[in-house]
Amino acid sequence: MLSIRSIDPIFNGIVTRNELDDILKHHHPKELDNKDLMPLMKRFASVQNKILIDYKGFMQWIKNYMIKS
Repeated sequence: MLSIRSIDPIFNGIVTRNELDDILKHHHPKELDNKDLMPLMKRFASVQNKILIDYKGFMQWIKNYMIKS
């Protein structure tokens, strides 16, 4: 099973766009299977390397969104 721990064992909060896309689609296949998540993740891309995503920032954004809904 894919998880953040398997790709970020030291939990520094950085994963690649493809890794995060794979994990989200693995855990939520019905909702996300045919969705392009890259535009959503773009705002959390590293300034130095657009392939890397600030996972902690992304998850905080999701949590804030869930609270508002």
